[in-house]
Amino acid sequence: MTEQEAIAKIHSVYPTGKKNGVENMRALMARLGNIHSTLNIVHVAGTNGKGSCCAMIERMLRAAGYKTGLYTSPYIERYNERIRLNGVPIDGEKLAALVERVFPAVEACQKDGVMVTEFELGTALALAAFWQEKVDVAIVEVGLGGRLDPTNIVRPLVSVITEVGMDHMEYLGSTIEEIALEKAGIMKRGVPVVLAPQEKAARGVLLAAAKGLDIPVITPSPENVTQTSRDVTFDARIGGKTIKGLTVGLRGCHQAENACAALGAVEALRARGFDVPSGAVREGLRDVRWPGRLEAFGHVLLDGAHNDPGVRALCAYCDAWLPKERTVLLTGMLADKETEKMAERLSSRVRCAVCMTPKNPRALKAEALAETLRRRGLSAWAEPDARHALACARSLAGPEGTVLAAGSLYMIGELRTILRGEKEFAHVI
Repeated sequence: MTEQEAIAKIHSVYPTGKKNGVENMRALMARLGNIHSTLNIVHVAGTNGKGSCCAMIERMLRAAGYKTGLYTSPYIERYNERIRLNGVPIDGEKLAALVERVFPAVEACQKDGVMVTEFELGTALALAAFWQEKVDVAIVEVGLGGRLDPTNIVRPLVSVITEVGMDHMEYLGSTIEEIALEKAGIMKRGVPVVLAPQEKAARGVLLAAAKGLDIPVITPSPENVTQTSRDVTFDARIGGKTIKGLTVGLRGCHQAENACAALGAVEALRARGFDVPSGAVREGLRDVRWPGRLEAFGHVLLDGAHNDPGVRALCAYCDAWLPKERTVLLTGMLADKETEKMAERLSSRVRCAVCMTPKNPRALKAEALAETLRRRGLSAWAEPDARHALACARSLAGPEGTVLAAGSLYMIGELRTILRGEKEFAHVI
């Protein structure tokens, strides 16, 4: 089986898969010998920041000499990105071998009337990869929500919940309290939980859930946060101690909160006997990279802000570093996202906008998005094709301006592929 055939095989279950809580996942993993139960896992949920937090935890552990696995979603450019071994996307040969090993279990489930979804299959592939490669620690990101997410089959060493906000309301609930309760579903009796800073309503729900399970709660927080256009420096307060002068190599002050959540996870692992020296902590945070999150390609800045909390964090960065008169917005969104709120927040922070149509069946058409921005008083052009949209935005920004490409991660993936194809960025992975 080739890499392309393997990925086609993964996608082939999409039309037949049917969600059934975590029951499908239990049936699938039972046929694989419940290999996930032998793994050391950090489980991370949240509305925003969970991918960045996972990347930070992984990078600190790798700096400490541990062999790591990292499972995240969605991917930006290639399916392989979802499963990383020691920070590197799984190679095509290994992915193909995994699919050959795992897919018979999917077919056996189907014969029993258990219709595995594509995400469930992807999760099983990741757990099988981590078991096969004998990783020391696997960092597993929740796909959607928490309580009923396929990843919630794992019993981790520590659970982490980053910022909870309004997203996926059609599945998780219409209030912040309902959504927080779904995220709290990853908590397990006997497993400590790390809570990133939360708004009051979400925090109350999460703390009540932890109290009900009688589990330790770690609530780290950042202090003295400062930023440059490239990174963030802060002090981290965890329990009774303060770690001073940390730098995280990702843009935006919000990354200090994600970094504190990651530090809380590392503290919990230390309590379980993992040796993560302070030097590895500093090195890991400083050197962490995460694609599509305020990621710069020359004068083009990519950010997958597609819900209100994400856009608020992006706006804070814009206010600090991107002068309105020199910033052109390049955006594309899915139709089920909060486009009105995105338009309201960003339209006053950019000079004009170019809208494209992401390659996804749920995409909002470029002209419809442009019209939403025009109603906010912003000049906006519709260029459905990604390459044409990027060229148009660059022309409008000029040599001294910035193209702020913000919106759906599907759009970010298309643009990132184009940018990496340019000579000066060909080395970026």
